[in-house]
Amino acid sequence: MIISFLFAFLFSAASHAEATSTDSFSQRFKNLGFHAGSHTEFIGRVQTDENGGTEKFAFNPLIGFSTDVKMTDDWMIIPELNWVLPREAGEGVTQNLIMLRTDFAWRGSDWWRLRVGTSLMVNNIKGEGGSKELNNGNGTSRFYIPAESRTSVNNTLDLGAEAILEDFGIRFQTYIYSVLKSERREISYTLMFSYYYDLGE
Repeated sequence: MIISFLFAFLFSAASHAEATSTDSFSQRFKNLGFHAGSHTEFIGRVQTDENGGTEKFAFNPLIGFSTDVKMTDDWMIIPELNWVLPREAGEGVTQNLIMLRTDFAWRGSDWWRLRVGTSLMVNNIKGEGGSKELNNGNGTSRFYIPAESRTSVNNTLDLGAEAILEDFGIRFQTYIYSVLKSERREISYTLMFSYYYDLGE
């Protein structure tokens, strides 16, 4: 419900900005953003050692692009598409994640801005089939690998902060799954470096 309200608010604000603005295309669409970074999925969920330590950072390369749609001098809407490059998600299993995103951003100064938004996370998992003998913590067990492709779609609440220097940006962005259900809530995050190509004055 909160995510649906946020979507409605973002798009109504965009429609209002377009309806009331007499600016040209290049004034409303400020730039094209090109992004690269790393995505860490579900902090603390993956065990990394025998003592129960869990993963806090994972190097999963991400690329993407976006555009800033101006509402006022300080406020903008940012549609964005990101792709976490295919990676191994267990023995014989490949994971592929696409993020369809929209952020509502407030620029606090020339060098930083805060972002709140939402994503549709399109996650595809594909297995090569068969089985493998893997460590189960106390010994080994035989685990079966799926021989099919499965795709799931999740909606997230996203919060981020970005530092900007001229045409370049550094961003920390979080993605909260099942925000209203504490027993199912998971948090992922990305660290991103961006280049913003100015579309003109």
